[in-house]
Amino acid sequence: MEMKKFWHNISVSILSGLIWILSLLPLRLLYVVSDITWLVMYLCPPLRYRRRIVWKNLKGSFPEKTDRELHGIERRFYRQFLDQIFEMFKSASMSGAWIGRHMRFEGIELIEKEFAKGHSMIMYLGHTGNWEWISSLPLHVPAELGTCCQVYHPLHSSVTDSVMLWLRGQYGAESIALKRVYRRLLEMKKSGKPFIVGMISDQVPLYWDTHYWGTFMNRYTPFMTGSELLAKKMGLTTCYGHLTRERRGHYVVKVVPMFGADENPEENVMTGKYVQLLEDNIRESPHLWLWTHNRWKRTWEGYKSWLMNELKSNRRDSEKE
Repeated sequence: MEMKKFWHNISVSILSGLIWILSLLPLRLLYVVSDITWLVMYLCPPLRYRRRIVWKNLKGSFPEKTDRELHGIERRFYRQFLDQIFEMFKSASMSGAWIGRHMRFEGIELIEKEFAKGHSMIMYLGHTGNWEWISSLPLHVPAELGTCCQVYHPLHSSVTDSVMLWLRGQYGAESIALKRVYRRLLEMKKSGKPFIVGMISDQVPLYWDTHYWGTFMNRYTPFMTGSELLAKKMGLTTCYGHLTRERRGHYVVKVVPMFGADENPEENVMTGKYVQLLEDNIRESPHLWLWTHNRWKRTWEGYKSWLMNELKSNRRDSEKE
């Protein structure tokens, strides 16, 4: 066990060191590398990451657009996708002042107002633009007012996971593993210090964890409702982080209010509101969303089939008893 931990630390140090060295290069030079990589990908289509899924997602989401228009979105998406990878590397060594110029926040006064009331918050997010840089929010919210944190899914590779946690914690944001989120937020709430937690909720849920279906990007789509359950159970104010790109390497997150801590909307209304805000965000800048995600691999028909099988299985178990 000690030897395994030793090699893990060595691997993390090597990978972190390589990323840090790469981050010392000017962003303009990193963009040159990004452009060359993008050009190679388009000269050799098989090199495009998940290109069939990207095209299927775009085709199903924008039936009103021509193939020429969709190819335009596809090209811009892959350029943004590569840019984001190099921007993430760059964050390893950039200062707070630097990131403050490249990731701006509008509506911070809403967060400060809620913190002044003693209210904690959930910021709904999507995989739009450079969502990784949203972890710089602590630079804009005084630590004495409240804590900034984010929920993450641990990666399969413990080495990569450790490096990503290091990158995401550069500016003071606390990363909370999904399985620990309720317990950790409860600890923070009991401490009496307000917090805001970023939750990206546009991933595809498993059938057994699906509690909401709604129309999203022209298709009937399942969504996770964990953020809504947390907000209601803990009495949290909710908002949406509307992310757009001003120009290459420069992003803006607008804090859009959703529901107050004292409000109690009916079941799934909060999730439905998030879905609408997310779709509006995507349609405003389609190339900024993560189209490589196989978002619609679980269908309503598949869900009904799974549900019927579960009911049959439970019936058989009951008969055996």
